[in-house]
Amino acid sequence: MTDDRQAGIAESSRTQITFLGTAAVVPGRGQDSTCFVINGKHLVDTGWYGALKMLHYGLDPMDLDTLILTHCHHDHYLGLPLLLFYRSTCAARRPDGPPLKIIGPQEDLERVVRLALQFLQSDRYPVVAPAVELFPLSPGDRFETDSVQLEPCVAIHTVPALCYRFTDRHNGKTFAFTGDTAPSAKIVEHVRGLPLLIHEASYGPAPAPADDAYLHSGAPDAARIASEARVGRLALVHGVAEKQEAAVAAAQALFPNTFWPADGQTVTVE
Repeated sequence: MTDDRQAGIAESSRTQITFLGTAAVVPGRGQDSTCFVINGKHLVDTGWYGALKMLHYGLDPMDLDTLILTHCHHDHYLGLPLLLFYRSTCAARRPDGPPLKIIGPQEDLERVVRLALQFLQSDRYPVVAPAVELFPLSPGDRFETDSVQLEPCVAIHTVPALCYRFTDRHNGKTFAFTGDTAPSAKIVEHVRGLPLLIHEASYGPAPAPADDAYLHSGAPDAARIASEARVGRLALVHGVAEKQEAAVAAAQALFPNTFWPADGQTVTVE
């Protein structure tokens, strides 16, 4: 077996996450709100312009099998029309490609995708509507393909939101990501013992306030969940750049194996 073939097999056996953005609602210059790609095939949330960030980091939006929406607040789906438009205009490159599978909360998924297509004026220009399949999920459901298994639990937020366990069916590697959520004991149980948890930290180094009307978490909240669940590593996301260093320090005081991934960074699930 050649060295190149061996390297290709080793690469395909890994579960890798490339972070396109880790910012909160309004990203700074050159940043994007939180979204990431798993194995080049599964996009989690779209950010403001996740498809363009994929291209920037050497990934092709036409390679996507699934889009996984954690919830339907604007900063998590703003890039959906752009992604759909890109896939429709580049469809000739993959004439036999399967439809994009779009997964998200039962209550909002169909509406958001429908409105994205209306924004593209797909009634006037049907060519801009790529083939998609919708898979609305509720807590306790399961989504499976040959390559992936998704198991959602409820997240605590101001709109219906899900925390997902992601299992790579090629190698059995499993990790979890939350989307936006207030601290939740249900998430502790859902992610228990996993090698990696990606958790929001909107409040930076401060914990969520007692009167948390926005239902978000701070880095100390995420660290307590990681500690109680005994996960291997904690990746913090969804915060302003100026508070990221302080957020990591606050989390590491409670859970030392914490980091804040950089935009464009690829992390391997151990």
